[in-house]
Amino acid sequence: MTTQVTIRAHLSDEKEVRVTVKENGEVIEQFALQHGESADRYVYESREISVSEVIKGQE
Repeated sequence: MTTQVTIRAHLSDEKEVRVTVKENGEVIEQFALQHGESADRYVYESREISVSEVIKGQE
């Protein structure tokens, strides 16, 4: 089975949403979303998505 995940960023100009996609425990994609941006990704057996809201420039 597959699940579609939609991430929509609604935040201040000082912050961004960081997204990490892993497959079999390995990072296959990392990106940031700014206010008003969105992204769609898919999750299945060996894939996971992590989402966090951080201050821009923060590691």
